[in-house]
Amino acid sequence: MNRPMAQATTLAWKAQKLIRTQYHRPLSTALLARELYCNADYLGRVYRRVFHLTLTEAIHRQRVREAEKLLISEARSLTEVAALCGFNDVGYFRQIFQKHTGLTPAAWKRRYSKEHINS
Repeated sequence: MNRPMAQATTLAWKAQKLIRTQYHRPLSTALLARELYCNADYLGRVYRRVFHLTLTEAIHRQRVREAEKLLISEARSLTEVAALCGFNDVGYFRQIFQKHTGLTPAAWKRRYSKEHINS
C-alpha cells in the first residue's frame, strides 16, 4: 500500500475509533474532522472508501447498537436511552432506530427483553 493510501486508511480508523468511543457526544463529520485535524470532505471520502459507509451512517449504526443494548439490559425511559446514545430528539431517535432495526425502540424492547429473560 502506498504511503498516502496508508495514511488515509489510518485516518479512517481513527475516525472509527472516535465514533465507537464518543457516540454519546454530539458528533458530525465536521466535528470529527476538527478532532482529527483534517478537512471534513476529505475525511468523509476516505472513511467511505475504507468502510463503505458515510460517517453519518456509521455514527447512527453505533448509536443504534448501543441503544439496543440499553433497551434490553436496563430499565430506562426512551428519552434517557436516546440521550445516552447521543440523540437530542426522541422522535429522530425512533426514526433512525426503526430504519436500522426494522422495529421501533418499544417493539425492540418487547421482543428482545423476553428473549433475554428466557435465555
